[in-house]
Amino acid sequence: MKKVKAVLAGCVVMALAGFAWAATPIIANVQVSQRAGTKLVDVAYDLTDADGLAQTVWINVSGDGGLSWTIPSGSVSGNVGSGITPGTGKHIVWNAGQDWNGQFVPNCKVRVFANDGTTPIPPAGMSYIPAGQFQMGDTFNEVGDSALPLHNVQVDGFFMDINDVSGTLWLTVKQWGTASGYTDLGGSYAAATHPVQTVTWYDAVKWCNARSEKEGLMPAYYTSATLSQVYRTGSLNISNACVNWSANGYRLATEAEWEKAARGGVLGWRYPWGNTIGGGNANYSGSGDPFEGGNPPTTPCGYYNGSQIPAGPDMANGFGLYDMAGNVWQWCWDWYDSAYYGRLEAANNPRGPAPKLRELRAKGRGRRIFLV
Repeated sequence: MKKVKAVLAGCVVMALAGFAWAATPIIANVQVSQRAGTKLVDVAYDLTDADGLAQTVWINVSGDGGLSWTIPSGSVSGNVGSGITPGTGKHIVWNAGQDWNGQFVPNCKVRVFANDGTTPIPPAGMSYIPAGQFQMGDTFNEVGDSALPLHNVQVDGFFMDINDVSGTLWLTVKQWGTASGYTDLGGSYAAATHPVQTVTWYDAVKWCNARSEKEGLMPAYYTSATLSQVYRTGSLNISNACVNWSANGYRLATEAEWEKAARGGVLGWRYPWGNTIGGGNANYSGSGDPFEGGNPPTTPCGYYNGSQIPAGPDMANGFGLYDMAGNVWQWCWDWYDSAYYGRLEAANNPRGPAPKLRELRAKGRGRRIFLV
């Protein structure tokens, strides 16, 4: 039976609070194929935008199933570039022979992007989660009062990592942090491409700060409400007042931010793709993936990208995020209080109640797990 401990997953950059942005364009139904006997790749897609604005469209190409997007892809024609109007049946031709001649990879993947000039462009490896309301809570009343009442929540826009934090990324930041005054960062993983796990909430918060400082960004977490000393050591039960919410560095998602991101823009579904789950959708106990007997039995970050076993489609949700259902649990920022979401303050960018228990999200089975 698959049981894994807490993991730090997608961190977010919150440099957007308080700004009103136009509706985010949506790319859907992407189909990619190589023309027989040629080095041309056809990319079909549908483009929608609630504002009806013309878009700038471009593609990224990965040779490792979506872990990195470094293959040159500038030789393109068709419905690509600036001035692309929304509609179905859009078509791009990528001349792979010109950009990447003589290369072959068995796990190539193409992503299509659109921007209307008003939507923020995400940093590499991240996705933009647009501002707006969503319905939060348990539609099916399967986990009891802790996920009720159903209520509408307004959340500002933010960026989130597309994948869980991999062992490689965790270790890279940990090594930098350890040499720069950070302590007790913990963490283990089944393989370098698998998500880090056995991570405490304190580990996760300090690691976010270390990642921020390593990249020259402003840390979010401090040891007190004066915001004068960056939180780098120990196990401090810091509160909302100890967070610089306007910092441009990394931090844990609030529970509301996490749930909005996990739902992928859909309403009332059990999972981001619908109400049933199979082995080709996500990693869960008995899902039948090749890593079922591992210790821990995690799958690689972004594994469910269309080339997974058991076979299934690309399982990125509507915001382009992977593993928001299944694989490992994810820490949130919030303290836990079963009555919090019945309060008026929880309707607008909620950051959680006064300190009690920390919020941990269990993915894949629709349950919340609360740990001291």
